[in-house]
Amino acid sequence: MASTPEIDPNFPYALDRPAQARRMAGIGMGLGVATLVGVIVVPGAFLGARGLVVLALLLACLTALVVAAGMFRTSKHTKIAATDRLLNGLDLRGDEDALDLGCGAGLLCAGLAVRLPGGSVTGVDAWVESQLQPTGKALAKKTLASAGVRGVALRTGTVRELPVADASVDLAVSRDVLSLLPSAVARTEAVEQLERVVRPGGRVALLEPAATGQLVRDLRAHGFDDVRRSGRWWSLMPPARLVTAVRRDDA
Repeated sequence: MASTPEIDPNFPYALDRPAQARRMAGIGMGLGVATLVGVIVVPGAFLGARGLVVLALLLACLTALVVAAGMFRTSKHTKIAATDRLLNGLDLRGDEDALDLGCGAGLLCAGLAVRLPGGSVTGVDAWVESQLQPTGKALAKKTLASAGVRGVALRTGTVRELPVADASVDLAVSRDVLSLLPSAVARTEAVEQLERVVRPGGRVALLEPAATGQLVRDLRAHGFDDVRRSGRWWSLMPPARLVTAVRRDDA
């Protein structure tokens, strides 16, 4: 069997969480300036309690800059490898009908499409500018064209009200989407939508940096079995866990 095509690592798939990444970089630079000013202006800045304050500011500055650098690196490089890792681990047949929750720039859609020549791929997104830059269907279409895939359906909607028919997908995936929802109630509503749209025997694979414990509980409570949560994927910033589950047959 031919090896599975990988996603083009050179295509600019857009910056995830641009506001958060830039804010973290700004905080780091601001703390750095404050530390420098303090050292120059305050006599004996490195002595006693003042020295502890300077050290704390310096550590906070370095932490913020490392986190910001990790977020930029994830957007430019490691999220591509993580997408391949996620999808290659699903052992797809090639004829599944798949759904990408919060498809954004279309990276997961592209990865699914090259692996599902006999199936279908639908991407749903509300195209929220604060969560992706640049954003919009135009960028997702450019991603898909770069990957050389056709036939992916891009729809405007939210993960809490998916514009997808009941029991119409064999696989639903997400990356860094459900954790961005504003509350635990909103995440539960998203899982209820997964219960509605995933066929019996179908699967979900949700790569999320936060609230994965709640996802595990909600999936078990809303029609899914064999619910599993991985260890953290430290190559990503923020680090994420993969939650997988199988839709039970309620008949």
